[in-house]
Amino acid sequence: MTLNNRPLLRIAAILALSATTTSAFAQSAEYRRGYDDGYAAGLREAGGGRGEGRGSRIFVEDAEYGTHFASCDARRAVRYQVERNRGTVRADNQLCGDPARGESKRLRIVYRCGDSEAVRVVARENESVRLSCRR
Repeated sequence: MTLNNRPLLRIAAILALSATTTSAFAQSAEYRRGYDDGYAAGLREAGGGRGEGRGSRIFVEDAEYGTHFASCDARRAVRYQVERNRGTVRADNQLCGDPARGESKRLRIVYRCGDSEAVRVVARENESVRLSCRR
């Protein structure tokens, strides 16, 4: 290899690398578009989370059970109860244990219906609360 060809080889290598990078970016953008389209189609099939009953969707963003000083993350249990009990959730130690023995506890839930504004509800220990998408 002569010294005169090295700059040409560097330019060719740079062009080859930029072509593969552009191709990978185009593929990831195409993948993202497909993902977004599939997600939107799923929301449309489910009714977009509007209304209640068949096709409605309650999105539990946060759920905390306990006192101001001791609490546990109850999101998973609340989501399960919402699906199983048609939106009704019971605030008790079965959600995520007893984070503050002997203390009066509360369940704080933040949820949304589709793309609506977040709704906050609170239930005292051993009370039930109903999450609803109706206005």
